[in-house]
Amino acid sequence: MVPPILLLWALLSVMVAGACTFTFLQPFWIMHLDCIHAFGMISYCYVDSDYENSRELCTAYGGYYHLGNIPSGAWQASCVLYGVGCVLMCLSAFLAICTVIMIRAHNKKLSLLSGYLQAVAVLVMGAGLLIFPLGLNSSFYQHYCGKASAPYNFGHCVVGWSYMLGIMGTALSIFCPFLSQYTDMNATDLFS
Repeated sequence: MVPPILLLWALLSVMVAGACTFTFLQPFWIMHLDCIHAFGMISYCYVDSDYENSRELCTAYGGYYHLGNIPSGAWQASCVLYGVGCVLMCLSAFLAICTVIMIRAHNKKLSLLSGYLQAVAVLVMGAGLLIFPLGLNSSFYQHYCGKASAPYNFGHCVVGWSYMLGIMGTALSIFCPFLSQYTDMNATDLFS
């Protein structure tokens, strides 16, 4: 029988890896109050009025995905940190699934390795989330959200749902390294 904490840890690992990776790719980290402009780590959205019916277009900064096209050095650093954290969380989620499937003798070693990866991922993603608002004083951002915008001051814009989902995913992923330490506990150990 598979220990319940192992199942809980594996499920939580997969869920936070998916949520954090999903939010990394979304352009709704910061949104303008008029809901026309939205900014993310690697892309942004705007309304293109060149068409008969104005439509929302989302594209990578500079037209194609390249780290140098991101308009702020703080956003570039945040993109690298949060992206590396997402890769580590996805790798540890894969290892968590392997731990559930593998022979019981190797479960503890694999879960500990995955837990250490998750601990590093949490720290790296947290750093990325904290660095992201430092780029709010870039000229690109100030063009859309006003000259009053500064680090941790959003100007005419507000925090978007993607940024909040990234915070929540990172906060939930804090529990993963702790749960990985107890994956070998049986159900009888929990209630005795």
